[in-house]
Amino acid sequence: MYIALFALFFGLGCLLLVRGIRRKSLFQVVAGAIIGATTLAVSVLLNFWCEMLWFDSLGYSDRFWTAMFAKAGFFVLGGAIGWLVPYILLYPVSVRQKTFKLTAYAIGALIGSSWGTSNWDTLLKFIHRTDMGVVDPILKKDVGFYLFSLPFYDALYGLLLFLTIASIGADLVLLLVRVRDGEPTLDMPSDIDQMEPERYRPLFFTGGALLLVLAAGKFIDRYHLLYSSWGVVTGPGWTDVNVRLPAYSIMCGISAVLGILVLLPPTRAFLSRLMDRLGPGSRRSPLYKPGIGLVGFFLIWILVLSVAPYLFQRLLVEPNEITLELPYIEHNIRFTRLGFKLNDVEERKFSATGDFTPEMVTNNKNLFANIRLWDWRALEAVYRQFQEIRLYYEFVDVDIDRYRFDNQYGEVMVSARELNLSNLPPQSKTFVNQRFKYTHGNGITLTKVSEFTPQGLPNLLIKDIPPRSAFPELEVKQPRIYYGELAHGYAVVNSAEQEFDYPSGEENVYFSYDGKGGVVLNSVWRKFLFGSRFGGTKFFFSQYPTRESRILFHREIRSRVRTLAPFLRYDGDPYIVLAQGRLYWIMDAYTTSTYFPYSEPYLSEKPGAKQAGDGTGKPLFRDARFLKGANYVRNSVKVVVDAYNGTVNFYTFEPKDPLIQVWSAIFPGLLKSAEEMPPELRSHVRYPTDMLLAQGMVYAKYHMTDPRVFYNQEDLWVRATEKYYSRVQPVEPYYIMWEPPGSDSLEFILMLPFTPKDRQVLIGWIAGMCDGDNYGRFLSYNFPKEERVLGTQQVETKIDQDRFLSGQLTLWDQRGSNVIRGNVLVIPVEDTLIYVEPIYLRAETAAYPELRLVAVMHKDDLSYAESFDEALQGLFGKEERETPLGETVAGQPGKSFKSLVDTANGAFEDFLNSLGDKRFRDASTALENLQKSLKQLSRFSEGRDQE
Repeated sequence: MYIALFALFFGLGCLLLVRGIRRKSLFQVVAGAIIGATTLAVSVLLNFWCEMLWFDSLGYSDRFWTAMFAKAGFFVLGGAIGWLVPYILLYPVSVRQKTFKLTAYAIGALIGSSWGTSNWDTLLKFIHRTDMGVVDPILKKDVGFYLFSLPFYDALYGLLLFLTIASIGADLVLLLVRVRDGEPTLDMPSDIDQMEPERYRPLFFTGGALLLVLAAGKFIDRYHLLYSSWGVVTGPGWTDVNVRLPAYSIMCGISAVLGILVLLPPTRAFLSRLMDRLGPGSRRSPLYKPGIGLVGFFLIWILVLSVAPYLFQRLLVEPNEITLELPYIEHNIRFTRLGFKLNDVEERKFSATGDFTPEMVTNNKNLFANIRLWDWRALEAVYRQFQEIRLYYEFVDVDIDRYRFDNQYGEVMVSARELNLSNLPPQSKTFVNQRFKYTHGNGITLTKVSEFTPQGLPNLLIKDIPPRSAFPELEVKQPRIYYGELAHGYAVVNSAEQEFDYPSGEENVYFSYDGKGGVVLNSVWRKFLFGSRFGGTKFFFSQYPTRESRILFHREIRSRVRTLAPFLRYDGDPYIVLAQGRLYWIMDAYTTSTYFPYSEPYLSEKPGAKQAGDGTGKPLFRDARFLKGANYVRNSVKVVVDAYNGTVNFYTFEPKDPLIQVWSAIFPGLLKSAEEMPPELRSHVRYPTDMLLAQGMVYAKYHMTDPRVFYNQEDLWVRATEKYYSRVQPVEPYYIMWEPPGSDSLEFILMLPFTPKDRQVLIGWIAGMCDGDNYGRFLSYNFPKEERVLGTQQVETKIDQDRFLSGQLTLWDQRGSNVIRGNVLVIPVEDTLIYVEPIYLRAETAAYPELRLVAVMHKDDLSYAESFDEALQGLFGKEERETPLGETVAGQPGKSFKSLVDTANGAFEDFLNSLGDKRFRDASTALENLQKSLKQLSRFSEGRDQE
């Protein structure tokens, strides 16, 4: 109904306007214009009012009005510039062309207004600009100039250039069109030599203005040399500083002088006399000499700005590159490291040569109890199979965090159970169900990263609906999720229709929202207002909303925070947090720029669309593609969204970031300090994966600070690789619990290993620390280059080359099952490294994998078993002994190699027979017997090898 009414009135206004113009009826023209403009204004006003109420409900009215007034002001300012430039440039045009000039002014005003509203953030940053305290070594400007002033100058230059060229186009049109008796007529002389001089004189005025604009552009381009790619690195090289910079200055001066000369009355008078002398009847066209001058100007332009720098680069610089480019490589290294905050890196040595002993396990018991055995993709499949409960619930992904419970500090994996309306059956997708009844998700699932049942499934610490917790510290007091990653569309709560809460046996439990989220529908006007925005006729005439009802919209958390702070870039992996019994979402937000001088832009490693999937439609590895092209990155803000009330808080974690300082000045009160974040939430802040990945990809090259080593790329790093779903992929940054050297407590860190280019041994690893006062520290550990440190791909190769383990994996992979290789985790323990890889088995008829084996390596020693403790014990010997973690591992006394082989062969024959007879229940038992036999045989063989 709303759309039809708006369309009806707007169409009526347009019809009256057209008829009034045709019939020359002033009344119809005015009436049509008023009706059409009023309809558009009402449509815009209704949407504006909805947004205003939404901002007000969140306590961000000041943020809303600041942006609105800024956009309105810059709309007027841009319109004034867009009107003024054509007015000045077309002033010499004959008064007879008044209608044409007014049209040009109006078009210019529209273009300028559009420019003002689209660049409101650039203009605000320019007004509130600040210095960074770092000066570039070439042009001696503070970096703040490049971050805040240069983008404004670029935007203004683009507008003036467009308006000037458009004005020249208008002048050219006037050369072809004349107004006779009030009607435009095409009047192109057969010979251009016969054209009257007064018709082309305005071109000199607009041409002079264009020369001045081009001069300003060349002056601005001097600063853009700091992003040049002519040399061996990003930033100005020898040719840029010694040839192109003077060339830009020369052309800036020439263009400015010519432009001023053309604009001065004596010069224009001289050119007019010249045109009169070369006017009708002359041998040559009146535009001949100016045309020759224009061609000569552009030839000089090309020679000075392109040809000369190219010759210097090819003939002088490239043959002597390392000598001439050395100081500029130093500038690039310094500023790139500063742009990606690598200047604060703490570089250390890590020997990785120590022995691995049982005492080491005893001394680091908590560390070994928190080694992650669950791959997040495998665990997500298990969650979906056993914990989604109903088809309308869905787990988006699994996140890694840490909690304190049962007097321990442990690493966990957690996922939110959200409501996905698209999963409802078609007959249930009614207006009432989607807007009033099915409004929220319910609870989370949580498990320790290292615990699993004898069946290979996770040992859940929080599960089911309503959530049941294994420890009081993990109690979920308010499990309802009204705002989340899948909360698309609006919902009306606390209405006459009860909300579905969760299923309980054959019946459902219902709930009535008592929170503070959304906008209260306490009047007919608000009901009409939001009906026009969302629900149309159904919403307005529905009897379910009451005066106490609330309408919740912008519920999808990414959209929600972008609406509040569109000037930030947001991480693609928000995670759910349980704090004091309530659920919150935490998102990482970034300030970025492409204007940081000398800095190398970040390039995404692979396009996500090309990544091979694992059958779920998701990419196999994450990549920080949203940071592509940025040469300055700071993880400046942590955003917290209440999953129940929808309140949003922005906390600043990089107070020295000049970008965040400027935005704090623009929107006072929007960004809070990190100290204001509640301690129970701050304990869950983590170093973001995408930030470490971006820093790691840059650091892989820019850890080389010696310019000669950098030039030769002698020590280039690349991400280590691993096998997942039988495909080789880069290792993702992963969270682990770690005890740093000199510390007696566990730290939650994010780490990423690297290998030298074209080699598979490890060369080092980087880490971002997450806990307490150590949050944000960036560590880099380098391995001795004279020592061979096993790489993750070499661990995979070792597993593939183990004849018993590879045989077992091949057997599983061939008979109705898929083997899933989990992440290879490199775990630093004191002065050595261990490697852990979980191996899962998923039957083709099942939708979830089970953890079946854990492979552990230290140096070249490989051990594997059904549990981590048992595999760990295998590294210490095969005799029967008590492990430090409390598990007993028995050897194989009294059994010969022949007896073990006979047992394995018999188990294999039983398995094949059961498959042939289609006795599938017996097949699973036979397969388990076969696995045990192969394991016993493997242990015996390893013991013989050691002897």
